[in-house]
Amino acid sequence: EKKYLCIVHGRMSKKEETAIKAGKAETIGTLIGQGTVLDGTVTTKETIRIDGLVKGEIHSEGNLIVGETGRIEGNIHSRSVLNAGYIHGNLKVDERLEITSTGTIVGDIVTVALVIEEGASFKGNCSMQTMVNKSDIKSESGEAVKEDVLEEKQK
Repeated sequence: EKKYLCIVHGRMSKKEETAIKAGKAETIGTLIGQGTVLDGTVTTKETIRIDGLVKGEIHSEGNLIVGETGRIEGNIHSRSVLNAGYIHGNLKVDERLEITSTGTIVGDIVTVALVIEEGASFKGNCSMQTMVNKSDIKSESGEAVKEDVLEEKQK
């Protein structure tokens, strides 16, 4: 199984260069390049970068990076999302969603953490969630419940 570290300085946004300099670079398991059109559902356990067009759903257990030339027309479920391109669809992000100054999202968002840079565009509804440890919650019998649960807060 081959993995590639995608660092292309000529096409990388300043935000992505800053993330790499800060030591946040990671291996990209799937790359949909500029000029590529993928029609269908994408499912991956690794980080995926989109610089082309995806028409369909994306399910990623890893991170999703949408480059400045990237476009997604479909719903997304991912651990985290960095969007510098265009997304038209609903997003369920388990950890963090960041929309850079060149990014656009048209659709509803459910996430734990949301960062929207000045200049970014977002049209839709946002539902924020926080992680609550059930061990902090007592059952009716007074016993601590051990599982984690997401508590939803409307924002």
